[in-house]
Amino acid sequence: MKEDLNFGPGNELSWMNTYFLIGTIIGGPFANLIITVVRPRIWLPSCLVIWSLFVLFMFKANTAGQFYALRFCIGLFESAAWPGVQYVLGCWYRKSELSRRSALFVVSGVLGQMFSGYLQAALFSGMQGKGGMPAWRWLFIFDFLLAVPVALYGYFFFPDTPHTTQAFYLNEWERQRARERVEDEGRAPLGKLDRTVFRRIALSWQVYVFSIAYSLWTLTCGSYIIQYFGIWLKSLKAYSVPEINNIPTSVGAINFIFMIGTGYASDKLGRRGPVCFFVGLLLTFCYSILTAWNVSDKLKMAAFVLVGCYGCYTPLLAGWVNATCGGDQQLRAFVLGIMVSVGQAVVIPFQQYQLPSGQAPGFEKTKGWGSALAFVVALTLWTGFGVDFATQWFEGGSRGLKNAKEEHGQDIEGPA
Repeated sequence: MKEDLNFGPGNELSWMNTYFLIGTIIGGPFANLIITVVRPRIWLPSCLVIWSLFVLFMFKANTAGQFYALRFCIGLFESAAWPGVQYVLGCWYRKSELSRRSALFVVSGVLGQMFSGYLQAALFSGMQGKGGMPAWRWLFIFDFLLAVPVALYGYFFFPDTPHTTQAFYLNEWERQRARERVEDEGRAPLGKLDRTVFRRIALSWQVYVFSIAYSLWTLTCGSYIIQYFGIWLKSLKAYSVPEINNIPTSVGAINFIFMIGTGYASDKLGRRGPVCFFVGLLLTFCYSILTAWNVSDKLKMAAFVLVGCYGCYTPLLAGWVNATCGGDQQLRAFVLGIMVSVGQAVVIPFQQYQLPSGQAPGFEKTKGWGSALAFVVALTLWTGFGVDFATQWFEGGSRGLKNAKEEHGQDIEGPA
């Protein structure tokens, strides 16, 4: 695309990422409040259809401005997907199951990312010049075609939530048992989408604690590592285009292993903090190598690949939110959406000025890898110790206030 459209020093790739993020920032929190009143079986597949149409339109785009507009629209509607599915998972599974189930869902995205690399390599080899179009345009057409059966599947098979499900493949006993499982943990759906929702959200501790955690995760820029990895491989002038597409898929393989492994470990431990701390130490090692930069190519390649462990933070944080927000479905939905939006908002200027694609892969002028390393250390400490401390502090205070009210029968004001 860069060569065909004469993209060059304008950091077009970074701006395409930025406009996509702006769309997700605006759409995420509102999309996840909507899902508490519109059935997920209708809302999520409909958003998929709309954003896939915008993806299809990209095959006709010829200027950077056209790509920016389309990427914004894609982000706006795609923002419903990740927090929406995580919200639904939180409706069905118990606290001791959430990390694994969240990981299994996110892993599907990782596998899709890996498949995308192989698809790009195959399209470059087999579709270049077909119909008078370069292979990268065919990619957007195939992307849309793959989305159609997924949307149809969602309309017919997505189960909604245990308290609203009409899934034909569940009998009444199974539906009732699903409701009992979450109600036994005190997580029956409470709250309504009314005027009180803003006060409930503003006074909650979860919205702030988890927004900080997700922001620190995005500021590592780990989600762009495959792009930077590919740019570095291309700069070596030792690999073919299919190899440049295929080799970075190893990042997805590491992501897959860590998501499944950490989800299982955190559910068995009943704690997510120690698992996050361990992964943070590995990330610190990898980013230290990339910050040094002047190391052997083999060590650098190992660092790029192992940074793939970063992805396990998203299902761990999603499971954490679902477990700590209890039965307030609007609070839980909003926190899942807003933490993503805040995280994407803070990463836009960081990615543009510290890790611009025009200076990839070394970022010598901006010292981008060093800045990202600082946020990796902050992420390690916040998720390793900070979230657990905040949970104990605020929930302990809430329990004490509740006990005082019950003991004295008084309307006592206290911290949210």
